[in-house]
Amino acid sequence: MGRFYQAVYQNLHLDHSVTPIRSVRFRPAKRFALDIRELISFYHAARLRSVSLAAGYLDLGQPTVSTHLRRLEKEMGVQLFDRHTRPIRLTAEGNDLFESVSPVVQAVEQGLESLTVHSSDPNQQGSFSIGAYPDLALNYLPPVLREYRGRYPEAHIKVVASPYAVLMDILNAGDIDMAVVHAPEKENRLLAFEKLFDAYFMVITPVGHTLLEEPEPSLESICRWPLILLSRQSHTRRYFEEALRERDLKYQVALEMDHSELVRRYVEIGMGVGVTVTQEFDPDYESQREIGVVDLSHIFAPVQIGVATLKSKHLSRGAHEFIEALQSAANNAQSHAGSLPQNCHSEE
Repeated sequence: MGRFYQAVYQNLHLDHSVTPIRSVRFRPAKRFALDIRELISFYHAARLRSVSLAAGYLDLGQPTVSTHLRRLEKEMGVQLFDRHTRPIRLTAEGNDLFESVSPVVQAVEQGLESLTVHSSDPNQQGSFSIGAYPDLALNYLPPVLREYRGRYPEAHIKVVASPYAVLMDILNAGDIDMAVVHAPEKENRLLAFEKLFDAYFMVITPVGHTLLEEPEPSLESICRWPLILLSRQSHTRRYFEEALRERDLKYQVALEMDHSELVRRYVEIGMGVGVTVTQEFDPDYESQREIGVVDLSHIFAPVQIGVATLKSKHLSRGAHEFIEALQSAANNAQSHAGSLPQNCHSEE
């Protein structure tokens, strides 16, 4: 939460001012006067499914958060967590409380974040942190960041390049303000998602490969060749392999890479064929490489790439401006590439 936020948090004494919580699962007709600090600890422990992660997010010691949770359970007379499972899970009563207090905690945190921004150096108000897939961090973000820094030259900007699973973990933990990723795999009431562009599945091959002769290659045809895929943390890898399993297809993963630039490089030297999702940001990029590209939209629907943020996290005006700049860059790239890009890269 940051030093200022943590200091304010430590001194919050809103006891008996929080709207009383009622639920049929709790003690009948009981009116609860709750300490907002305990609710904040509960909210983040429930959101992160971990007391230690909640303590780290709040800049508190784990014993402090544990004490908050015990006090809350004692006050309400119910068990809120099943601590025998790993990660911890909410009980039915805990889930009811989480649904009830989430808007309260989110409103308090947004207010504290806003105070932090307004009390800081004006030159720092454009600061933010962002995560993105490595290809997007390499090709999509730099021109947008260059223009943004012209408006906020003193802003501190943190960029994290990682696969989908890692980015979602650190976004949910509050370690970054936003992430440029696929639309979340499961509905998540804690996240907001703004679409930037559609990404299309492609198979990439060495020049002259027989797959290039098939206008609409099948998964069966693709699986006959050694596959060069991204890591298992990749959204694209999991999505592709799920389709293969549904068809009960056998396949060989020859190479597993953390970066799709490496996938392209090893495809180029003939080590196998790769499957990626793509979006054109440099029209001449693939034309300079010794690889072929085949569209797989006859098998896979396009996936949405966009900006994911935590609803409870206050974003600075500069961060919102940067999201608008990302949308503008995506629109410009798509207008130059046409409705279906043929040469591209925005893979994890």
